[in-house]
Amino acid sequence: MTDQRLLTEQEAAAYLALPAATVRKLPFGHVRLGSRHRYDRKALDAHLDRLAGLDSSQEPNVNKADADLARFIADHPDVARGP
Repeated sequence: MTDQRLLTEQEAAAYLALPAATVRKLPFGHVRLGSRHRYDRKALDAHLDRLAGLDSSQEPNVNKADADLARFIADHPDVARGP
């Protein structure tokens, strides 16, 4: 699997072993970059960790970094959109 953080819908579906239609309905893990939608691999992992009862709170810097990235993207849609 890829090491990249932002995944296309098809990549996220393969990563989660779910149909793309199911991934599209997930209420978590997606990031909007202009008109594009991507899925944040770390957010998907964190949500799955919580569902599985694993404690992801031991990585506060990762959670803060995720929040900072989401805030940056929301505040700077022109930069996030790319060329």
